[in-house]
Amino acid sequence: MSKRLGGWGKPAIIQLPIFRNGHGVLVTDSHGGGKLEGIVDLLTMERLDWFKDPSSGGVVTRSQLTLGEKEWALVYEDAVKYRNMLIETLSEMDDGIVNVFLECDGDHAQVPAKEIQNACRRATISGQAVPVLCGASFRNIGVQPILDAIVNYLPSPMDAPSAIATLSNGSQQHILLKDPNMTALAFKVVHDSSRGPLVYVRVYSGTLESRSILHIAGSSTGIGRDCKPIKERATKLLELYADDYDEIPLISAGNIGAIVGLKHVKTGDTLLASTDKRAIQLHSIPIPPPVFVRSCEAESISSEKAMAAALESLCREDPSLTVTVNDETGQTLLSGMGELHLEIAGERLQEVYNVKCNLGKVEISYRETLQAGQTYSHEMVYDSQVFGKHFKCTVELEMESIDNTDAGESISLATDGIIVDARLKEHQITLAEDGRQLTAFAPLSELSEAAEMGIRGALSRGPILGLPVSQVSVRVKQVSLFNPEISTPSSVRTAAYNCVRAIFQTADKRIIEPVMDLSVRVANQYVGSITKDLTGTRKGQVLGVNAMDLDGADSNNSSEKHVIHARVPLAGLVGYSSQLRALTAGTGEFLMALHGYEPMSHDKEELLIRTMRGY
Repeated sequence: MSKRLGGWGKPAIIQLPIFRNGHGVLVTDSHGGGKLEGIVDLLTMERLDWFKDPSSGGVVTRSQLTLGEKEWALVYEDAVKYRNMLIETLSEMDDGIVNVFLECDGDHAQVPAKEIQNACRRATISGQAVPVLCGASFRNIGVQPILDAIVNYLPSPMDAPSAIATLSNGSQQHILLKDPNMTALAFKVVHDSSRGPLVYVRVYSGTLESRSILHIAGSSTGIGRDCKPIKERATKLLELYADDYDEIPLISAGNIGAIVGLKHVKTGDTLLASTDKRAIQLHSIPIPPPVFVRSCEAESISSEKAMAAALESLCREDPSLTVTVNDETGQTLLSGMGELHLEIAGERLQEVYNVKCNLGKVEISYRETLQAGQTYSHEMVYDSQVFGKHFKCTVELEMESIDNTDAGESISLATDGIIVDARLKEHQITLAEDGRQLTAFAPLSELSEAAEMGIRGALSRGPILGLPVSQVSVRVKQVSLFNPEISTPSSVRTAAYNCVRAIFQTADKRIIEPVMDLSVRVANQYVGSITKDLTGTRKGQVLGVNAMDLDGADSNNSSEKHVIHARVPLAGLVGYSSQLRALTAGTGEFLMALHGYEPMSHDKEELLIRTMRGY
């Protein structure tokens, strides 16, 4: 158990299971098989059973464990031994329990349960110990003690370290519990059929009040970007009791609750008061780029609106899902991180949201990019009449390929794998007509946002197969404006879009595929066959083989399990779970994570193009 916990702390066993073995004797181990009869609480030396309400486990009965009961003799003996071991373990970490032990004249049995609990709590909060409990969720045994243990041992908001927020300049700031400014994190969004979206939040500072107006900082608005934050009203606040909700007037710092009425908040967003001018982002889980995609087609025109709304809700609940629309075919595409991930999303779309739609096969999400090491510059003059109105401006861009094969880099480049620098400064603006002042035109923030929208719009469809473009960096070098009537933000957006498309026409282009870091744990006798399968059939590269024991620690015993580390194209890992079980008689295990995107071989690229084009 210590090896499985790794560096999380030393196990502090505070409960023992009670079994009735094949001979009808009550014991605390199940090596000989047997039925789980209950649990021993080592702190209070009480036995707990759930037999008064075996169906739901709602009633737990406590009775003192004593030496006088012959049937319980073996259980009592083990309980005393493990209670003594618990006190000795905690004594290595906590001086308080040592003092109590000495005051009890070195008698383990005289140490009060409350003192053991307090010592275990202190050791848990300091990271030195991990309380170990037991139970059987399938039989509803042990649920109440685990809930009590959460209160008794885990740190409260007053005990936990302060949250850390990232500022717009990249620096970090501690969010103190006593800070009067309201700061909250939307850690979950769920769809409720009667209330609409429910946003689960934790308030890290200040007080969140019902009917207050909030603005979404951070991930939804793009931290540090010159764009207006979205503001919404928290119409109701709810306190959670399992499946029940009670309306409350406020949520104070350190507590969690649910908000009704927020239509644009996504999982991972930071919420601030509407008057708060801070641009901060609380820490949320980094989301890797989606590597699988499937099509979603409404069965009828009347179902299209419902499908669009349901997909929007799914993406709010799970930010690792993304929805795009193919401009040429009008096909709606849902992208995610795995085959099972998209299958579950499709089932929820049809069963939870009751959308009548046809779902396509789950496929790999390929991307397009520029040839490695290439840099291109282009100046685009946009001069056009649209519905009788004249638009004109000039945009000069520079585009280059970037190396995104490193795992850390793939996260830092965000989920789309592109960098766009469109923040315009005055020296980048040229006024083509004499006598004009820059103040007469749209603000630089609007022109910058328009240029970025045009660039990102063009990068959403590559020149080869219309796949998203990745691993590129685009920088706006210069913008020429003529007069405010014809050089509008929309003309800048169109010019930037056309400029990117023009670069695509002359650039050397490639299709790139997701490549995964794979760790496969198998018994020694299967190492050879798995290695051969990875390097041969799956076109992967084996990086190393380590001998590991069953707890994941290094081992010199060749009879134990081994971990094979490899780098394999995702195309070779589709359905790998069932294939690995077949190769290892059901004993193999694997983990994989996105390493990055790498160019396909020319043969694979040509085959993919023929397959997707149909000719």
